[in-house]
Amino acid sequence: MSIMLEILYHAPPDLEREARIAGTLGEFGGHLTYREEPPTDSLAQTVCLTYEFAERLSAETVANQLRKLGEHVEGPMDYGDD
Repeated sequence: MSIMLEILYHAPPDLEREARIAGTLGEFGGHLTYREEPPTDSLAQTVCLTYEFAERLSAETVANQLRKLGEHVEGPMDYGDD
């Protein structure tokens, strides 16, 4: 089973911010599995980045670090089959 985190932030997309997040997550074995931008005709104004991890401890550690830096993090949560 994989472990996933979602990082959400207000649009517009910020590729520099996403690169910093990716660097931090990559140090703990996380990899981007999905990136969602709000449609131009939507009231939703959130970019959502979904990262997957093999180990829960790594996901928990990086989630706490990102929260301390002010990022909105959902998870970690189980993802996939046992």
